[in-house]
Amino acid sequence: MTLLTLSFLFPTQKAEDVLRWMFQVKENGNTQVEPNTIAFTSVCDAWSKSNESDAVERVYGLIDWMNELSDSGHTDVRPNEYTYNCLLTAIARSKDPKKANKAMVVLRHIQSDHNLSVNMFNYNNVLSACAYTHGSTTDRFNAIKVAIQIMEEAIDKSTLDDRLNVTFGIFFQACANLMKNESEKAKIEKIVEAVFHQSCEKGQVDTKLLLQFRKAATQQLYLKIFGRYETFPRINIHDIPRAWKENVVQLRNM
Repeated sequence: MTLLTLSFLFPTQKAEDVLRWMFQVKENGNTQVEPNTIAFTSVCDAWSKSNESDAVERVYGLIDWMNELSDSGHTDVRPNEYTYNCLLTAIARSKDPKKANKAMVVLRHIQSDHNLSVNMFNYNNVLSACAYTHGSTTDRFNAIKVAIQIMEEAIDKSTLDDRLNVTFGIFFQACANLMKNESEKAKIEKIVEAVFHQSCEKGQVDTKLLLQFRKAATQQLYLKIFGRYETFPRINIHDIPRAWKENVVQLRNM
């Protein structure tokens, strides 16, 4: 039975205990037991999705342990971008009103490490941390600033193989959640419009994105873009130009 299986069968603490037991067995000479990066990352993943209040601290602790092992010569126990993505997931799911900035710090760490490469999952989790920030007006406005910056970076780094429609959608979800009313939405109207046009130019518009954009846009902006459609205000994915949706990954694969 692998540790990955154990992380599903047992509570997160039990999975971590098994990981520690595996490492102890290896240290005692059993070379058939290999607690490597995959094993550690699977436990980080379990903690990140556990909804435990200390999940972020637990993942940080495991990453610190991995770094200590790596520094002492265990080169097969080095945290990778997927390990750090577990940390980003834990941060995004936490109730910390400052989590947008904390997620940004983790992303910057990944970018600064020449052994790691940022992927779209990393960007999406930072955007999710922004989208589900709950706190003061200052916290919300700070989170939207982070979301705008990360969206620009994600677009710049994306490739045709990335599910960029998901990334655009999370960004619009952040705009809808953080900018509560029409007056707040109006403050970022030009940015929301520009990002929507980018999603169209890149052929990344799908049904879910249309719904998320509608929630993020002011009534005036939504009318400006879709008011000419006969079905307005109900816009169907079949109504929009094919070029707007032609590069959505699942549609292209079909």
